[in-house]
Amino acid sequence: MAPKVWRGLAELHALADAEVEQLMGCRVVRINETRQAALVAAQLREAHEAGDAGRLAGLLCTMARAEIAEGVATRPFEETTLRVALGCEESSSAAMASCVRLARLLACKLDAVNRLAHITDDACPLECAS
Repeated sequence: MAPKVWRGLAELHALADAEVEQLMGCRVVRINETRQAALVAAQLREAHEAGDAGRLAGLLCTMARAEIAEGVATRPFEETTLRVALGCEESSSAAMASCVRLARLLACKLDAVNRLAHITDDACPLECAS
């Protein structure tokens, strides 16, 4: 069973047990330079475009656990993270639905670190279909 902090994270972000286990088992990396973020961005884009849910989930977990140094621009991988995070879990495969949840977790982290709101400053509000 996951420690209390992990259970809290799972509840807050609606993560499945397998996703929590994947996060717990993921090695923490440090992103010290913007070029490292750009490299991750390219890998995220490639995995997403290829529909490689396994690779995508691994990258999302790595970035969710990553220590991002102050001043490192995360903008390079924000777009793909948000594209995945805005996916519809219900119409996705189980593996891709997991990626959607992990991307939402990462998007929350990026928002806390670098204020993602700048992406939507000029966007029109979305209206949910009833």
